[in-house]
Amino acid sequence: MVKYYTPQVEPLKNGKFKYSIRYTDPSFVGVHKSSTTITKNTAHARNLAEIKVKNAIKEKLSIRSVKQITMDKLIDKLEDNLKQQGLAPKTLDAYFAYLNKLSKQFKDRLVASITTTELNAYINDVLYKDELSNGSAHHYHVIFLKLFDFAMQFGYAKENPALKVKINYKNDRAKKQERIENWYLTDKELKEVFDYCLKKNRTDLYDLFRMLYLTGMRVGEGCALLVKNIFQDKETKLWYVNISGTLISTEGHRNERQEFTKTAASHRTIVLPKEAVSIYQKLAKDQSDDDFLFHNKHSHGPISILTVSRFLRKFVAEEEWKKQITSHIFRHTHVSKLAEEGYPLSLITDRVGHGDSDITRKIYLHITHKQHLKFDEAIQDFK
Repeated sequence: MVKYYTPQVEPLKNGKFKYSIRYTDPSFVGVHKSSTTITKNTAHARNLAEIKVKNAIKEKLSIRSVKQITMDKLIDKLEDNLKQQGLAPKTLDAYFAYLNKLSKQFKDRLVASITTTELNAYINDVLYKDELSNGSAHHYHVIFLKLFDFAMQFGYAKENPALKVKINYKNDRAKKQERIENWYLTDKELKEVFDYCLKKNRTDLYDLFRMLYLTGMRVGEGCALLVKNIFQDKETKLWYVNISGTLISTEGHRNERQEFTKTAASHRTIVLPKEAVSIYQKLAKDQSDDDFLFHNKHSHGPISILTVSRFLRKFVAEEEWKKQITSHIFRHTHVSKLAEEGYPLSLITDRVGHGDSDITRKIYLHITHKQHLKFDEAIQDFK
């Protein structure tokens, strides 16, 4: 409990007075002093000064009452805690990437000294100085929330300054609208990618990319496919694929199969079109059930996501494409083709395993809008 000593009033050279109170508290060693300036040495002025000084002391002691820790040490503790939670390696990698940047930025700053104003400034710089996306700004905010919640949980902070953060998001409506056209490939563009694979003698990627396009799988799901994941139903004679894992890169850049998908909705069993069945039957020859279906023709191991990304970047550069594409383009192209064929959105969402169907919905509405325009033109000649 704080102990206050008798206040002291000292005259200053400028004619004013310094009002001071010495105090002790079990949270620190020795006697400390807090003071303020008053213009007159009257009872009323001293009473107001006492209230002001004691409030300042209480505020200081409130900060001292939490366990002192620097931001970099707190981040180390949070990272250790996240590792123990059994999160997916990709999720951990994402957390650690953001936390590493924050650790370098705030370093040995005391956690209790960080303010909402500082967090606002940091995220604002992310958006407008570093020119990162609204999504990146949002992710930083989420990390701040998690970090300071963790600090409060273990007594390193009394409040979470991230709760009052306000992000001045960019107006990227036009950018988003423009991007929808770049989310999928036209038939001509798709053929160009496939032809490039054959020109570069990468039949392994040619088969993988076709499978991704024909099924709407994520690249990690496609690369993780085992021979036993594809089977034929004895009654219907239809072929199905059980999508139950994803390929991840672990320490040392080794590729391993993670025995679960990105989300619960991603774990699914879907029917295969005949062309996908043909790809499977060709690749499954002379392989055992537990072998990866797709193999890198050079390393003979599974095709890594890194290999796919590098190949597509090389394709864009050599072919001088304006459209920047990633492995997700085949998944989105699958959605666009099903939308063109008139399949309902709910069916498409289930097929591609989108628990949150926002991206699927945007592509679907964009494609169906184009179909409606074609209908509007065609109906002009209706008699």
